[in-house]
Amino acid sequence: MEQEHLSSQCDQETFERVWRRVMPESRPDCPIVLPAEPAASPAVREAPPALPAVAASDPPGRPVAGEEHNVPCLGAASAIYGGQLQQFVDRTLADWRSYQALSRRAQGNSGRILSAIAADQRRHAKRLSTAYFLISGVRYWPAERPAGPASRTPFAAALRERFMAEQRSAAAYQAAAAETADPCLRQLYEELSGEADAHAWLLRGILEEL
Repeated sequence: MEQEHLSSQCDQETFERVWRRVMPESRPDCPIVLPAEPAASPAVREAPPALPAVAASDPPGRPVAGEEHNVPCLGAASAIYGGQLQQFVDRTLADWRSYQALSRRAQGNSGRILSAIAADQRRHAKRLSTAYFLISGVRYWPAERPAGPASRTPFAAALRERFMAEQRSAAAYQAAAAETADPCLRQLYEELSGEADAHAWLLRGILEEL
């Protein structure tokens, strides 16, 4: 029960963060009312963590043998998740392009929301690509693809497709989080799952206003 409560609280915090980013100002026609953000407390400067001792014979700046595999967070031992990360990057960039195209077809506030979701997707791809680099030491960022022909799918139908796609993405991230032994990857996947859920809610809101 406690774990479910913490998960629910995390989902709510993620939703509020995404909503404030997409809808920074209150609107009288919007039923969502978020609690006021708490005042920022003065930053507390913490002492940096102590670094492990390095033997005099070790080359400066280079890890000793096996050191990368001993790192539990985004270390070489997490290379088994490399293919999965590449797939997530590819899928997220495809979503980014889809939302860009949709935003150009939208009008008024709907276009602004879709543009914000597109920016979220590109940011998600950057986070996933960074995780891949930290694990492998190799940059993975597919080359930009030329824009394809304009979609002939009706606008409402295209929004419905994206609504279902966001739910599938949320489920895929949750499944990946449950399977990984890397705590940093687990946290990343859980955060992206929560944001995908929030995007689905925003798409539903756009459809309700059509």
